[in-house]
Amino acid sequence: MAYIETKHLNYEYRLFEKKLGFKNNLKDFFHRHYQSKRVLTDITFNISQGEKVGLLGPNGAGKSTLIKLLTGILQSDTDNLRVAGVRPNPNDYVFLKRIGVMMGQKSQLNWDLPALDTFKLLKTIYQVDTLSYQARLDKYVQMFHLQAVLNVPVRKLSLGERTKLELIATLLHGPELLILDEPTLGMDIVSQREFHAFLNQINQTNNVTILLISHQMNDIEAVADRLLLLLDGRIQFDGSVAKLMQTVQDPQRPITLKNVPNHAIVAMQAAEISQRDDQTVVRAAEGDSTITFKTMALEQLQVETPSLEDVVYSMFRKQERSNEVH
Repeated sequence: MAYIETKHLNYEYRLFEKKLGFKNNLKDFFHRHYQSKRVLTDITFNISQGEKVGLLGPNGAGKSTLIKLLTGILQSDTDNLRVAGVRPNPNDYVFLKRIGVMMGQKSQLNWDLPALDTFKLLKTIYQVDTLSYQARLDKYVQMFHLQAVLNVPVRKLSLGERTKLELIATLLHGPELLILDEPTLGMDIVSQREFHAFLNQINQTNNVTILLISHQMNDIEAVADRLLLLLDGRIQFDGSVAKLMQTVQDPQRPITLKNVPNHAIVAMQAAEISQRDDQTVVRAAEGDSTITFKTMALEQLQVETPSLEDVVYSMFRKQERSNEVH
């Protein structure tokens, strides 16, 4: 059975229409007018325990709503969402002990107190036994080299140090599911790489299921083995990064080669070549077009291919244009 399971999940917000003016305000007081806004439509996917999944989507796609449904903050009208075999409920304390949520723009650390004080509070809230608490704390603090800052007020720490401590706070009760929303926001590249390595390690050693929401493509590429692409409230793609690149790649898209002299090209099939300065532009007529090079004539060969960020950006823009037309 899947650890996270959704079947044809829909969700609508009920919005109050407020009109200007005193008379309209008085009318609204007695007779309110509401409208419904569909946020999620026919969401269906399964996530197995121990998977590392990246959730991508532009602002307003429904990512935050989906997180709130997975954690029980919002309730679906139908019984079509299960996490760890149960329906998410904010009053189910057994369920809440099995999940950990870290949001890059919301802190659970007290700004004026050392992080260690918050850790002790969380130990009591989650009823973690002393041995397990101390073992996890020592392990995570050593991994992040944070021994010297545990007793320093949080407001005096760097952003990278605060973010690492936020993750430790999220993991102290030993959750099975870790939901991360923009966790590396503002972190430098060194801290980001340490963060990625840390997530991969706890996934490997503790079989923690990770759902990562980020606009930073390096987060997704370094951690996630699978992608869910949410566009306009619908899952438009579910698969690996490689599969996404293959799905959207145009076999007839021009490919730019650099530092290729004319005499290095021996033969070609179903392709056209044009050269300008140090660049060779190849236009393939078919998906299996071929070019043969004389390797001894090549000093350096650079092939420009689209990055994950380029591919995701093009899909976001395509969806925006489609919405503008409709």
